[in-house]
Amino acid sequence: MQYLFIFLGGAFGALLRYGLSFINDSSSFPTGTLYANLIGAFLMGLLGTIAVKYFKNNPLLKKGITTGFLGALTTFSTFQFELLGFFEQGAYALMITYALLSYLLGILFCYIGVKLGGHFS
Repeated sequence: MQYLFIFLGGAFGALLRYGLSFINDSSSFPTGTLYANLIGAFLMGLLGTIAVKYFKNNPLLKKGITTGFLGALTTFSTFQFELLGFFEQGAYALMITYALLSYLLGILFCYIGVKLGGHFS
């Protein structure tokens, strides 16, 4: 049964990720991937904190949201591939900017999610 929850959550996460990928069309900066990963970091902090209390009695729903939805929404492999693309193009400043923005803002967004989630728990 947990596979069904993960599958359904993953379907919604993948659809949202696909929708965000269209943001990249107007720029060489991978905005869609950045948004997907920042939204995922925030939601992981928020829902991870809330899950301790609310999803304790429903681990299938927790798996569907965290492993399924957020796992499909966020994309570390695409992020790494885009960094490699910048490296191969010699766009080192853009590569470093993208990496730092992703890592630092990801930590910040996750932190904000955890703090906000603490208010709901």
